[in-house]
Amino acid sequence: MMKKSIENVLWVCFGNTSRSPLALGLSLWLKNTKYKEELNSINFDSAGFVNVFKTAQPETIEYLKTKNIDFSNFRGKIMDKELLEKQDLILVMESYHLKRLIRKFRNIKDLESKSYVLLDFAGENGNLDINDPVNFGSEVYNEVIQSVERGVIKSIEKIIRINRGELKAE
Repeated sequence: MMKKSIENVLWVCFGNTSRSPLALGLSLWLKNTKYKEELNSINFDSAGFVNVFKTAQPETIEYLKTKNIDFSNFRGKIMDKELLEKQDLILVMESYHLKRLIRKFRNIKDLESKSYVLLDFAGENGNLDINDPVNFGSEVYNEVIQSVERGVIKSIEKIIRINRGELKAE
């Protein structure tokens, strides 16, 4: 069971270089918008199963620049038990990530009940997977950016409603 109040949110993708850093950057951007007060006490972070590139992908860094978020110093990280245990909500980019997360860290209390595919948590329908755009060109990357941004905004709006008591934590 997810906590009644969400204070720690982790964005997860496979390598923590494109999708989850993008989600993290967008959540930081939203902290400077109309959601400022509601997001002030929420901590956002990102991680992956592996981290090959160490930094965020150039496309992610460039897009976040358009939101006045500088991610040029972003350093990816690999999730571990300690990081996962302190989260109230874990949002992954693909259903495969969710299965792998739950299998790999099955000993973490309440992991399954606080972990979701981003677009599912956001209330989207259809294909809920946001596939890795690395090495697939700018058209694919732009589609991924739009999906991640839509998912992050809807998820943050849902988190705010949960924290206000307007929605039950699932």
